[in-house]
Amino acid sequence: MAKKRKTTAQKKILKEEQKIEKLQHQELQTLQSLKEEVAKDVGSHPLTKITRADVVRSIIGALIGIVGHFAFFYGVEIADRISVLRATSLYLLSLVVCFFFMYYSGFRKVKEIRIFRFIPVRVAVVYLISIIVVVGTLFIFGFIDFSSSFTQVYKVTATTLLLAVLGASTADILGRGE
Repeated sequence: MAKKRKTTAQKKILKEEQKIEKLQHQELQTLQSLKEEVAKDVGSHPLTKITRADVVRSIIGALIGIVGHFAFFYGVEIADRISVLRATSLYLLSLVVCFFFMYYSGFRKVKEIRIFRFIPVRVAVVYLISIIVVVGTLFIFGFIDFSSSFTQVYKVTATTLLLAVLGASTADILGRGE
């Protein structure tokens, strides 16, 4: 009988030891995951390292800036020579370019059908922001003012909108990884 009690007591002790070992193993895993988290957070600051992506973003930004200069100033001159129908076609072209640029540059990788639920909203937001920025910039630089006719504002905005949409789409796509 004493032997049986000893065996039962030993089994209880063994079970307790196994529980303790299991808890220690779980604690060790928790500490390991915390260590990995801290190692990620302690890494170098993103501004201290120049990557290939940084160079590509700079090149794209510089190209848009250079082309933007010419589109901005000469778009105003071109606007005087185009019809309202052509201006309308530039608005439509800008919208189509915005959609395809965003779709083929980033959203095409999304495999789900739901893409067509949210990409139109994203395109619409980028498109409307582009129009607002173009009108605001033209106003600040004095190309349009409160005495400008709607037709003039419509045409001048149309001639510079395409580049604004490309820039806004590019910024939207390049900033997606952060």
